[in-house]
Amino acid sequence: MIIQTLKDNRPTIFEKTDCNIWTDPYIQHQMLKEHLNPESDGASRKKESVEKIIDFILPNLKSKSHLLDLGCGPGLYTSVLQEKGYLVTGIDFNKKSIEYAKNRHRKVSYIEGDYIKNYPNSKFDAVIMIYCDLGTHSDNDRDKLLINIYNSLEKDGVFIFDVFTEALAADKQEGKSWNYAPAGGFWDAGKYLLLSETFHYPQNKAFAYQYHLITNHGQKHFIVWDRYYSEEEITLVMKNTGFREITIHKNILDSNNFTSNSEMFIIAKKMKKVDGFI
Repeated sequence: MIIQTLKDNRPTIFEKTDCNIWTDPYIQHQMLKEHLNPESDGASRKKESVEKIIDFILPNLKSKSHLLDLGCGPGLYTSVLQEKGYLVTGIDFNKKSIEYAKNRHRKVSYIEGDYIKNYPNSKFDAVIMIYCDLGTHSDNDRDKLLINIYNSLEKDGVFIFDVFTEALAADKQEGKSWNYAPAGGFWDAGKYLLLSETFHYPQNKAFAYQYHLITNHGQKHFIVWDRYYSEEEITLVMKNTGFREITIHKNILDSNNFTSNSEMFIIAKKMKKVDGFI
């Protein structure tokens, strides 16, 4: 009877749920463990990949400048950048990750919050957003965020981020599966039944990963989104925000166990104002 009550229909594009894997009281502990596992790509990329990304970021930063990390997690990037002489701010809405970061990296300014709803009211020389976070948001939320990023950057400031390429469509396929965990696991400490579903929206260039969780305490419904882009599309999105110097970089990372190896890194610079733009 419980299974029959599950909402197993196809979500509307970028539908949101009341439950969130990054803020769920139990799952956020599990996410922190994945962040801190140097061999895992499950929440942050593994240590080797993090080091390569930092090596990619550093040549694009001005010495001792002020940097903002959106979705900073437990501070894997912010801590290294602070040690290299940068003034660093990080924001994330995973309470456990922020608590961990604050306790271990006291020279970094950490904010527990939703960067879409509560973007930091400061000026920055650089903003980074790593782990394809931009693709987890609807186009409307993305555009709102990009405007805030653009406005927060100093003249000649730089925004560095990554997104999935169109090759993601070949890496993923629609489907569903059941998982029974009699001794608990990632999703709950007690026994649970989990229905996982993957949906593709080719017209929107997006995938939805939908999870229905049944425990002794009730049911929870989660949706995670991945948006992918062509080089031309992401370049146009950035230009429509006001960025004028945009470069795309591929093959920064070796093969990994992240959602897909099909990512590209973008460097977008804020040049002096142009008529008709922000």
